[in-house]
Formats: sequence, C-alpha cells, structure tokens
Amino acid sequence: MKKIYKLTQEQNQFACQHLSLVNTFLFKNHLDRGTFYDVVIFGYLDAVQEYLENPELAKFRFSSIAWRKMKNCMLNEFLYLERPKRKACMVAYREDYISADMDGRFADENGIERVSEILDAKLRLHQLLPHIKPKEKEVIYMRAEGYTYREIAAHCNITIRGVSARLTRMKKRLKQLELI
Repeated sequence: MKKIYKLTQEQNQFACQHLSLVNTFLFKNHLDRGTFYDVVIFGYLDAVQEYLENPELAKFRFSSIAWRKMKNCMLNEFLYLERPKRKACMVAYREDYISADMDGRFADENGIERVSEILDAKLRLHQLLPHIKPKEKEVIYMRAEGYTYREIAAHCNITIRGVSARLTRMKKRLKQLELI
C-alpha cells in the first residue's frame, strides 16, 4: 500500500460521503468494528485518494475500488498475524515453584523423566507446527486422536494412500529442515 498523505478538502468531503462503506464492509465480513476498523480505514482512505487522483478509475464504481482496497488491508493484516513469530510458544518458568512442587509430587526418577519427556515433546511440537500445512495438520490431529487411515480418508474425502502420502511428505519436509 502506498503512503497515505493528508486528504485535500475535496477528498475529505468525498470520504465523508461514502464512509458507510467501511461499516458495511466490516458487517458483511463479520469483523469486529473495534478491532478491525483501524485496519480497514487505511485501505478506504487509500481508495479515496487513488479514485480522485486517477481519472481512469472513473469508469468503475468507487465502492468496488474501496472494497478491494479494504479487503487487501485485511488480508495483509491476517498474514501479518499468522506469521510464525507472532505465534511463538511462551512458557513461564519459576524454578523455586517447580522444584518445590515437583519434589513432592515426583519422588521417583521415572516421574520426573516422564514430565521432562512430555515438556520436550510439547516444545518440539510447537517448533514443528509452523512447517506443517493445514491439511497435514488435520490428518496428524486425527491420527493422534487414534483414528485409522480409513477413517481419516473418509473424513477428509481422500484415499487411504492420500493419508499416507500426506504423512510421508510432511516427514520428508521436516527431515529436510532438520526438525526431526
């Protein structure tokens, strides 16, 4: 998106006349006004400036241009929020709490080792998830829940070989990334 500068008087009046498009866009896309208004409004203002500065756009309806600009802003926002660094695994660590609590609960070595294995597995899972495609995640979750290949294939509308292929491709990709 190009840099938005201060609106001229004409642009300001035009923007005020068509401002209802922003609320309509938010409503039709089931977006919370308080959360997404600030994101969408920049696309709207960009559309106002571009529409009034570029005479070739007069052959189109303003609402079409504004809608597209607002949609692009929303898509960019969703892509920004879905980046792996925005979904980092956060863990609180308090050694004094853990050592006092763990010593009482897990007096034997096997209990402590089991907890350690579970925590390591969860941390590894959080490292792996950004590299797994959504369709593969669905297959993995179902497999982890104990579904058979046949049940997974029926639920995902793919063949049993398709289930196996998804798991195999995912494993190869993760091995190439040296994550497993």
